[in-house]
Amino acid sequence: MGTGKRIVWVDVVKYICILMVMLSHLEARTDVWQAFYTPFFLTAFFFVSGYVYKPKDGFKQFLYKKFRQLFIPWLVFSVFDILLAQIISFNQHESLSEELIWNFLQIRGHGDGLWFVAALFVAFIPFYFYINWYEEKCKKMIGGGYNGCTVAILIAWILSLISVLYSRLLPDGTFPWGSATLPWHIEYMFQAMFYMVLGYIFRQGFEMKLDKRNSKTACSALCLIYLLLVFIPYVLGITFPMLLDVFYDYILSFVGITAVIMIAKQVPSNRYINYVGQNTLIYFALHGKAYSLIQTVLKKIAGGVYAMILGNTVLSSIFALLFALLLSVLLIIPAFIINKWFPFIMGRKREKII
Repeated sequence: MGTGKRIVWVDVVKYICILMVMLSHLEARTDVWQAFYTPFFLTAFFFVSGYVYKPKDGFKQFLYKKFRQLFIPWLVFSVFDILLAQIISFNQHESLSEELIWNFLQIRGHGDGLWFVAALFVAFIPFYFYINWYEEKCKKMIGGGYNGCTVAILIAWILSLISVLYSRLLPDGTFPWGSATLPWHIEYMFQAMFYMVLGYIFRQGFEMKLDKRNSKTACSALCLIYLLLVFIPYVLGITFPMLLDVFYDYILSFVGITAVIMIAKQVPSNRYINYVGQNTLIYFALHGKAYSLIQTVLKKIAGGVYAMILGNTVLSSIFALLFALLLSVLLIIPAFIINKWFPFIMGRKREKII
């Protein structure tokens, strides 16, 4: 499964998803790519976060670990990014004080640097209590088999659905900042928790069932189903009523995550993929400045060619993927430096880099 405590397929999933994250922020991204990665590239991160979770600590120890592993990296990298932007800026930005205030408020869409890391930190809190309830009470009342799993998943999904409906139904002007989003992604935490619960329960028996059915043929078939589910509405311009659209999004996420897991368990891994997958938080934190710098240079030295690529959907799609792969290689250098000399930023001990 992995080397030491690592689970190889989890790192492969994270590698695939962080590539999609980087691709999603590029100027060269296209609507085709967006339709493809949107259903799974963030929810799969939540899924594997729940998968690797082991409920063995009291709440204080648990919170301390998450504070060290998620909150401190978020704080260091988000503030560093803001300070760096005041010195070297490739885009328009607010004053230092305004950017710091919005960053600490963490309201989605309002200067929420590294929002995903902050959202994951917040989501882990209800997830901790939910898993404790599932392990200590739900299993005793209903049983630890499929009945207990079904009830736990259903309740988590209902909470997630309420969160989704809140975000969709409340008007943008609900709060003074011009949206219905809440500080520190509180409105999003149950959406994240649902996929974390799926990941946790997947490890408790469902993984073995998937492994028995996971072949190249089955993997290819599921990938084809996913592509059809994504691109038939996209190509035909089909729009669903709000409730049906919500349920369709859940289906796409579930099929997308399953397909990515099956791919990750089928494809051979290597040191490059594993290393990127093990350092996705660093990649998430640092890729913004890297792609902004490269895009700025491209516009200055090859503006006409770059504009021509951006204007062509096929060329732009290919260029965006190659650009994301290039970034994944370039960011090995700062990831190496942080792991080698500043591991405390990531809540890690010094490790041997091979």
